[in-house]
Amino acid sequence: MIVRRSTLWLHAGRGFRCFFLALAVSVLGLLAIISSAPVQAADPIVLRFGDDLPKTHPISVYASKFWMDTVERLTNGRVQFQWYPSAQLGKGRDILALVQSGAIDVGSIGPSYTPDKLPLSAAAELPGMFNSSCTGSQAVWALLKRGGILDQKEFAPLGLHVVFGLTNPPYEIQTVNRAVAKPADMKGLRLKTLGGASDEAALKLGAVPVQMAVSDLFLALQRGTVDGRFGAFTSVYANSTQDVLNHSTVGADIGSFVLTTYIGDARWKSLPLDIQDAMLQAGDETWKNFCKEADAENASQAQQLQDKNHWVLHSMTPDELAEWHKVLAPVADDWAKTLDGRGKPASAVLSAFRAAVQ
Repeated sequence: MIVRRSTLWLHAGRGFRCFFLALAVSVLGLLAIISSAPVQAADPIVLRFGDDLPKTHPISVYASKFWMDTVERLTNGRVQFQWYPSAQLGKGRDILALVQSGAIDVGSIGPSYTPDKLPLSAAAELPGMFNSSCTGSQAVWALLKRGGILDQKEFAPLGLHVVFGLTNPPYEIQTVNRAVAKPADMKGLRLKTLGGASDEAALKLGAVPVQMAVSDLFLALQRGTVDGRFGAFTSVYANSTQDVLNHSTVGADIGSFVLTTYIGDARWKSLPLDIQDAMLQAGDETWKNFCKEADAENASQAQQLQDKNHWVLHSMTPDELAEWHKVLAPVADDWAKTLDGRGKPASAVLSAFRAAVQ
């Protein structure tokens, strides 16, 4: 049989067309499947957060956890945290070095735990500086956040970026046996203090400052290693000291505690700019949340300690307050002069903090 060449090419052409048509349909089908498949989100950024406070402490509840939750919300889960409270990764005095080395990503601690490295931040721990946590927290955050004088002069030179800061309510003098009403009542008392400015106030009053971890306070009070502490009412139940302490001043304003939470330079620079901004926005929300809760709890827990735990509270009279002020007034200026003499701009920081409080 004779088959024309044109007929062969005709059948061959049809075969090729069918093949390529089938191939095109397969490719389009594959692309449709790929496009309809769910997009896999990038792995979240997981940061290790370390501090030395128990999870039940007001700072942990209203500040540290609040900040982490807020960052996760603002970043839609792109940032997540592994939290190690209660000194699981290191004691308070070790947190700064752990952050600088990269062993932990975020550290939360008081600058008073490392006064040799962060002496200027103690300006907010001096006696008589503010009358509430909200006033103190607003002022100290203004100095700590990006561009503030403490950021520029203290934290940035150490390669640290502060993401939130705050202060406790003003501290009272809380004791086991001896009631305190006047400065003279302080003579010889061994009191847990914070270090730095807190120690200066204790020494000015004739007391003996003792530094220790919060976790050691209960046994130290029970055994008589210390006679009391500088502290706020809001942390008494968190520290389980409601049944060993028995007396407290009301209105002594012996100082306070500054908390700073920061990230090391290398880890900070590895974060996208929008995440850095989210962390600082969360910092703004955190001090406001903490101080609102802390100021309210400070008043309510003072009443509870009196009613339920039978504490004896001594509210300062105007004459007594004047006497306390007279004795403690030189502490701030002496603190500033001492650090100025070491080449630290303490007077400038003190002026900036006082202005921020106003």
